[in-house]
Amino acid sequence: MEWIGVAGIVVGLVFFVIAAMKGWNVLITSLVTAVIIALTNGMDIAAAMVGGESSYVTGLAGFVQKNLLIFMGGAIMGEFMDKSGAAKAIANAVMGKVGSKSPYLVLLGIAAVGAVLTYAGISMFVAMFALIPLARPLFKECNIPWHLFCAAWTLAACSFTMAMIPGVPAIAWINAANGCGVSLTAAPVMGIVGSIVAIAVSCVYIKFALKRAQAKGETYETSAGEAEVADDKPLPGVAVALLPLVLLIAIIIVGSQLGVANIIYIAMVTAVVASMVLFHKHIDSQRDVLGNGAKAALGPALFTSAAVGVGTVAAASVGFTVIYEAIFNMPGGTYVSAATMAAVLGGVMGSGSGAVGIIAGNFLDPYLATGVNPAALAKIIATSATIGGALPNSGAMFGMLAAMGLNHKNSYKHIAAISIGAGLCALIVMIVMANIGIV
Repeated sequence: MEWIGVAGIVVGLVFFVIAAMKGWNVLITSLVTAVIIALTNGMDIAAAMVGGESSYVTGLAGFVQKNLLIFMGGAIMGEFMDKSGAAKAIANAVMGKVGSKSPYLVLLGIAAVGAVLTYAGISMFVAMFALIPLARPLFKECNIPWHLFCAAWTLAACSFTMAMIPGVPAIAWINAANGCGVSLTAAPVMGIVGSIVAIAVSCVYIKFALKRAQAKGETYETSAGEAEVADDKPLPGVAVALLPLVLLIAIIIVGSQLGVANIIYIAMVTAVVASMVLFHKHIDSQRDVLGNGAKAALGPALFTSAAVGVGTVAAASVGFTVIYEAIFNMPGGTYVSAATMAAVLGGVMGSGSGAVGIIAGNFLDPYLATGVNPAALAKIIATSATIGGALPNSGAMFGMLAAMGLNHKNSYKHIAAISIGAGLCALIVMIVMANIGIV
């Protein structure tokens, strides 16, 4: 029965991935996947779907409860930046420095801005909603296919700033560091080297993807519902256009240092109010902007939470217990075993941070008892979990692609190449460094 449960998890997740690549609605496919896993693991269907702590609905609702307002605030901010022309004003300023003759530099510039935002502790969803309206005018001017935004964004927020680079306040790294009893700046050499490897490989891939898209004759295509700011419409000054974003970032950084509770919500409300005041002359209807932004947040939030619900059911199954025991006793040493465990759990959960949370609460002691370096173990677990969390069934993946107006079919290849491909290159280097004592 236990191995049937393992097969059920595999079959369920394979179905989920294939359905995502085919463009099926994630809410429907997540329900079917959860039922497949529950049936093959001998779980009570009703309890697995709508029961207590480990049910599909509980996992889904828990994610919505924690993150809906973040999605909504970010989407409203993006709507204000878009409809007011603030995004175009900032893009014009960037174009004046970068120029339209170097699409590659535009892509790297978007990645750099996103990396700074996420390294500063800003939620990747908040940063993404802020960057999308900034990127669209740049991509349009340079005639860059929009799906390449996913490549730039993945380097910015779904790579080295999720766990590798020292001191990053990412949830996965915080949980791993706390669980192993080390500081957020632990394993600095491993983190820096791993980050360099991930960035270098990612930059090579982005250049390759851009050249391939250009060779195929791909161009920028205006999406349905995309705002068109008339050429003769007066735009906000660059300083005014940037002020809400600066306020958002500054409040989060300062408030975090001071230990202010719920600082992300305070920062978002402040930034939205500032946008309403500063962009008042450039907005036709404040009511419509607020309403459209709120509606735009619902799809990404629900898509993400549905995948988290599937992971919640899978992690509570008998089959996953078998998987855990097999991985813990695998050859290759503690670091390899821990990395494999984190990656598998990240894939099953569809969340790197969720996987680290489970490992930190349940599985760390056996690994620490082997005498490995706690800092190296924390860095490897956090990095590997975020790689596993980048599989196609990832909840965050559905949310991000929906917010970008993209899908798995046209854009997941970029996520796989950077989050998984470049991430694995960095992880292998870090495991070698840990085994030879360079931490």
